[in-house]
Amino acid sequence: MEYEAVIGLEVHCQLSTRTKLFCGATTVFGREPNSQVDVVSLGLPGALPVLNAEAVELAIRAALGLNGTVAEYSKFDRKHYFYPDLPKGYQISQYDQPYCTGGTVKIELEDGTPKIINLTRIHLEEDAGKLIHQDHGPWSEVDLNRAGTPLIEIVSDPDMRNPQEAYAYLMELKRTLKWVGVSDCEMQEGSLRCDANVSIRPKDQAKFGTRVEIKNLNSFRAVEAAIDHEIRNQIALHRAGRYEEVKQCTKLWDPDAKTTRVMRSKEDAADYRYFPDPDLPPLVIPAARIQQIRSTMPELPLVREDRFVTALGLERAAARELTAEAGVADYFEALIAKGCPAKLAANWTREEAIRLANELHKPLAVAAPVPVMADLILLVAGNKVARVVAKAECTDLFLSGQGAEAYFTAKGQIQVQDTAALAGFVAQAIAQETKVVEDIRGGKLAAVGRLVGVTMKLSGGKLNPNDVKAELGKQLGVAL
Repeated sequence: MEYEAVIGLEVHCQLSTRTKLFCGATTVFGREPNSQVDVVSLGLPGALPVLNAEAVELAIRAALGLNGTVAEYSKFDRKHYFYPDLPKGYQISQYDQPYCTGGTVKIELEDGTPKIINLTRIHLEEDAGKLIHQDHGPWSEVDLNRAGTPLIEIVSDPDMRNPQEAYAYLMELKRTLKWVGVSDCEMQEGSLRCDANVSIRPKDQAKFGTRVEIKNLNSFRAVEAAIDHEIRNQIALHRAGRYEEVKQCTKLWDPDAKTTRVMRSKEDAADYRYFPDPDLPPLVIPAARIQQIRSTMPELPLVREDRFVTALGLERAAARELTAEAGVADYFEALIAKGCPAKLAANWTREEAIRLANELHKPLAVAAPVPVMADLILLVAGNKVARVVAKAECTDLFLSGQGAEAYFTAKGQIQVQDTAALAGFVAQAIAQETKVVEDIRGGKLAAVGRLVGVTMKLSGGKLNPNDVKAELGKQLGVAL
């Protein structure tokens, strides 16, 4: 029997606020344990929560960026559960009336066809603290710095059918959330976390199988690997006639052993004992406020990617790379505005500008200022500087602080446009490399690269390699 997987993801995204969701304690990453707490996050008697307005605005931006419907009325609920790292003993979340319902994420399958992953809901909630389990002694330490940090939980429909689709979904989700300024999405800092719900069923069956939730997924590759492992495990049990061993539960992923292990039996919503939080009024978001935030939203990354393909003629892979982050797309379009050909601007942005920014640990526009990069690209496009020379000198050019034309002029690397000079350098190379000439005339046309290189060296890199090749063919009487 053939089986298919049914996968849904729950993604927790930390909102980029300066303070926590219901109090004024700060959210800076990496501070000394338990240094970012106050009476509210410590759950002290009489301390009351006050909703962070900035968190609400960022949550709305996330919902709009993911095509969700923002509710004008929603409410907060207490989720009673054993939280050893939440002193007040419950988590404030949203249950039956979340601030956002619906939404979509468009991904591209391995064969290039598009697929829509639907969202069930997005809701606001506070994070818990962190337990540090010690190897010695019968205790664990607790760090409450994260307790109360504002999160949105993005719950997908069970629309994914393999680990690759889950990976593509997470990549697109991350791109959108960073793009609209909601979060830095740094998984290593806990800003983005994912739980995967996985089941299998016979391919001709509509009913879902028994669902297993996998937690402790700290990277997109871990999500992909854990889902793949769980699918294989469930299929093996079904084929062995032991399908009753697939039980609803929560598992942890062990990245070292590359396996999952049961953490606890899975609870249903009733087990959490939700009820409306009596200390918080309903969250009312006027339609005018939603529209105001909508008017400030940027062109979304997928829309911009499509525009780069249709209007500028870029390959889909290049357009996707250029829209991985808003700053990269803005840089590329600034080069276009300076008159640079789209494909050249795309290549120089992806290959050289990003490389320099990474090496120098600076923003793109600082590491490789747009005016200098644009002039460099136009020199190459106008055959004034050989591409190979421009690539070799790129780092030194931007470190020099000079303009591109002044730099290459001082280096004597502006290409010779004089046809007589071109013919002279080619003739000199032919006379110097008699063996290579014999090989070419004998049919070994690949050897022409050697002659082109010699000619370029004789000219000090001042010739256009294509012009050199054409002149070589002319002087040797060979079609190249």
